[in-house]
Amino acid sequence: MVVFVTLIACAQTPQKVAITDKLLDSLSVYKQLTLQNDLYFKLFAEMYPSTHEAYMGRSVAYNKTGSPSVGFALLNKAVQINPQLNLGYRAFVKLYMMHDYEGALLDCLRLDSLTHFAKPGVWGEEMDMVIGLCYLQLNDLPRAHERLTNTLLSVTKAHGKDWVPPRALLYLAITLMKENAYTQAISRFDELIQLCPNFSEAYYYKAVCYKLQKDTKSAEATLTTCRQVFAKFGAEKNPYFELPFQIYASMLSEFSLQN
Repeated sequence: MVVFVTLIACAQTPQKVAITDKLLDSLSVYKQLTLQNDLYFKLFAEMYPSTHEAYMGRSVAYNKTGSPSVGFALLNKAVQINPQLNLGYRAFVKLYMMHDYEGALLDCLRLDSLTHFAKPGVWGEEMDMVIGLCYLQLNDLPRAHERLTNTLLSVTKAHGKDWVPPRALLYLAITLMKENAYTQAISRFDELIQLCPNFSEAYYYKAVCYKLQKDTKSAEATLTTCRQVFAKFGAEKNPYFELPFQIYASMLSEFSLQN
């Protein structure tokens, strides 16, 4: 099958160039976020319209550069063709980039229902952790608690405690804090600190717990440690979106031990 695309140059007669495998191969070498890379996926989808990878691959650049209206039109097409392989990425984008927590949750639950023999990942992240985070952001604390606890139990059973995703511990501890279970939350923050001593958020939200307990002395000591860790290691970041409960230097400088 040969598809033709019209190329128009300045003051030149439009020419039809065949979209061949050779042309696609020549464009496939270009890096993501380039015009050539976008053209590669566009032509690939025209030549092979049932190939979900072409729509999904093209959508990534638009989602990363803040053009979700285009990105989601392409991504929705990929989900339509192959939901099992693309729902996870769509849920990831909805959750982290769009803050569409209900939409992300629905995609996760649908993806979870498609696989009966194993729980799929959500764009590389543990399913129950992502679902738990969605519930946490929607302030459904009991369901968040349940899903995040499931993550800790299942990962520990399968791989050992050292393989627990640090952010699953963080989100569970924050859930406990919001449930006013401050002692349990502090215990979870301590687990996270033992697992990742340079995790600034663990110290920060642990200090918040102490403050809520009106334990000013412990809050001040924990905040001092947090500032030291943050000054040396910073906070975990993503170049394309703000991580949930990410902390900044301004939060440390503005932290008040007074109510």
